[in-house]
Amino acid sequence: MVQITVEAALGCSADAAWRAAHSPAAAAQLYRPLLQMRPRGSERFPAAFKTGSRIDVALRIFGAFPAGTQRIAIEDLVARGAGSQARTMRDAGRPLSGPLALISSWNHEITIIPAGPRSAVWRDELTIGGWFSPLAAAVLWPMWRWRALKLRRLAQGWA
Repeated sequence: MVQITVEAALGCSADAAWRAAHSPAAAAQLYRPLLQMRPRGSERFPAAFKTGSRIDVALRIFGAFPAGTQRIAIEDLVARGAGSQARTMRDAGRPLSGPLALISSWNHEITIIPAGPRSAVWRDELTIGGWFSPLAAAVLWPMWRWRALKLRRLAQGWA
């Protein structure tokens, strides 16, 4: 198993960050322009992801080159610990095709932690497994760092 974790201090409330974590539009913005994410076939993105949301997406590098498909499967997790205000959204989906489909296990969790009335911490944690995971991590590790940079910038508009 390989785990990639980044945290980003955001200039928006925890509620705004939580809404953004559930927004297909915000998810798509995190990867642009490197990756474009579109629903497969006749599917459409929901207005917001919620527990039970499940959608297959096609990924394209710079909008031109196929990069495979991925299943997004959302589950909101109950906060653990007395008085915990942290909220976690799990994407228990997985890559379906393309190079990342060589990963045998995939768990992506986004935890939003309040840090003040107008600030929050976004913890982005990806755990992958299988023989291909160390090679995939070499690509995903810098991508997760890039996501953190984009999160900080995008969060200014979420307030």
